[in-house]
Amino acid sequence: MKTLLIAILALTSFGLASNSAMAAKGIAGRASNGGYGMAGCGLGSLVFKENNGLQILAATTNGTLGSQTFGITFGTSNCDLSGKLVSKDQVEHYIAANQNALKNDIARGNGEALNGLAELMGKKDSAAFNTHLKANYTKIFAKTDLSAKQITDNLFSVLN
Repeated sequence: MKTLLIAILALTSFGLASNSAMAAKGIAGRASNGGYGMAGCGLGSLVFKENNGLQILAATTNGTLGSQTFGITFGTSNCDLSGKLVSKDQVEHYIAANQNALKNDIARGNGEALNGLAELMGKKDSAAFNTHLKANYTKIFAKTDLSAKQITDNLFSVLN
């Protein structure tokens, strides 16, 4: 029993450390949470749903059985293949490579560069994403000569 408790605590600590590490690296987020709580998708999300008090059990179930890894790989167990983790750095690199086209596309509310950004960020409803960015164009491009980092910061500010 002691060994089981220690194993559960170790798994939990590892999960918390991983979440902290992801936050420290600037993970921007998922396209959607897919109807599961903080424990993520997998068998645990199906059994324990979004009950925050039971998320530790959901995470333990996912970690112990390996159902989350299987679900993410094959799109089963409440794991949505379209939800992506994207870092702020990835978005910044995309913006740097497509800055002029993206600026024009956001002003218009559509275009290839803007659709590519929506896809990179895992936005399922790109029309709503595009419209939101168009409405906030002056906040994203507050000045004329902004770096890709400044534009990225402004973009995330608008999205949050």
